[in-house]
Amino acid sequence: MPESAPTLEEDILGSVPAIQDLVAEALEQTLGEGEIALATICRDLGLHRKLAWQIRNLAYTPDPLAAVVHMPTRAGMDALLNTLGTRSPALRDNLLSAYSGFEEVVQRHAVDRSQFDMLVESHPTVMRPEAESKWREKAFLGNSFIWGVQVRTQHSLNILAPSDAEAGWLDLVQVRGLVGLQRIRPHTRWIVGQSVVRTGAEGTGREHQPLDPEGAAQMGGVPVVREFCSQPLPALERRVSPDGLTNDELLAAPVGATGQQTLVTGEIVRKLAPAYGLEPGERAHFGAISRTPSEVFLFDHFVHRSLFPGIERELCVFSELNSPVTEDESDLLPVSGAVQFLGRGLHVARTADVPGYPTMLDWVFRRVGWDPKEFELHRVRIAFPPMPSTVVIRHDLPPQPQHGKKAT
Repeated sequence: MPESAPTLEEDILGSVPAIQDLVAEALEQTLGEGEIALATICRDLGLHRKLAWQIRNLAYTPDPLAAVVHMPTRAGMDALLNTLGTRSPALRDNLLSAYSGFEEVVQRHAVDRSQFDMLVESHPTVMRPEAESKWREKAFLGNSFIWGVQVRTQHSLNILAPSDAEAGWLDLVQVRGLVGLQRIRPHTRWIVGQSVVRTGAEGTGREHQPLDPEGAAQMGGVPVVREFCSQPLPALERRVSPDGLTNDELLAAPVGATGQQTLVTGEIVRKLAPAYGLEPGERAHFGAISRTPSEVFLFDHFVHRSLFPGIERELCVFSELNSPVTEDESDLLPVSGAVQFLGRGLHVARTADVPGYPTMLDWVFRRVGWDPKEFELHRVRIAFPPMPSTVVIRHDLPPQPQHGKKAT
C-alpha cells in the first residue's frame, strides 16, 4: 500500500530547520555571534532592509511553522547566496540545496508561493494579526470593485440600560454609521439598514423609536440622525422585500470623492429582552452586521454599571454565508482581537475613526436622558472586517432572580 503524502506541517518541519541552521551559520560566520543589528546586515552583506529583516527572523525564530513566514523568495535567497559565494562557497552550496528542497515543498502543496504563504499564515498556530489584516485588505479592495462601494469607517454603537417600562428588562440605543462611503461603480444602490435583533422572548411588546423623529419622518421612516449625516442628506428609500424584511436603501450617487457621503441612523428599542437568562446556560449576543467593504469596523458597547457585573465578554465574528442569524461555532471566522474594556464615561471613547464622535455620543446620551458616567464602554475594532459577517459581543446571562429578589 503506498505511503500517504506528507502533510504541510510535516514537510515544513522536515525542510525548514536545516535552512534556519544554515542561515544562522552564514550570519555568524560573516558578521559574528550575538544580536546583529539590521543596519549591520544591510551594510556588510549588501542586502536591503526588508530582506535583512526576513533573514534574521528566519534564522532565530524557534518554531519552524512560525519561521517559514519569513522565508525569502527565490530572488531574495539568490541575493544572500551571491554574497556567500565569495565568502563561503561550501556554505552557499549547502544552503542552495536546502532551499531547493523547500521549493519542492511549495510545489507539492500550492500552485505558487503566494498560495503557500496563505496556507501557512492561515495555520492556527501561526496566524498573526498583521497577516490577517494583510489578506483582509486584499479582500476589501476586491469587494470594493465587485460590489461597487467602499467605506472608510463602519461604526456601530450600542447603549444598554435597565428598562423603565419593565423591571428586569433591557432598553437598547442603537446607532449605526457609515463614514466616508464612496461608490466605485456608477448607479450603485446599497442596503444600509437591515439589523436583526435576536432573543428567545416572545410577545415582549418591543418598541422601536427613532432618535430623530423629524428626520425619520423626512426620510420615509428611515431613522436618520440628520445632525451627523453629510449634507445634503443622502437619498434613501425604505422598502419591504418579498420575504418580509424591511430594507433601508441608499440610492445611487456620483462615484469617488465627489459622491462621498456619511450616513448615521439611530433608534431606541424599548423592552429589548430580559437582563437574565430564561434558560440555564443562556448567553447574550449583541451583534453588528458587516456587509459593506470597510477599512475599519468600530463597535462600541456601552453598558449600565448595574448590568452584568463581573461578566467576561468575548469577541465572535460569525460568517453569514450559511445563515444571517447563525450562532453555530462552525461559522466562526478566525479574526484575532478581543473586547477591550475602556472605562466609564464619554472621555474614554475618543477615536480618530469617527470625526466628531464625542459630540455625537453626547447628543445621543442627552437625547435619551441617560448619564454617560453610569455606563462602561467595551470596544471592538477590526481593520478590514470580513463580509458578510456579524461581529458579536457574547457573554453569559445571569440566572433569573428568585421570586421576591430584585433583578440586576
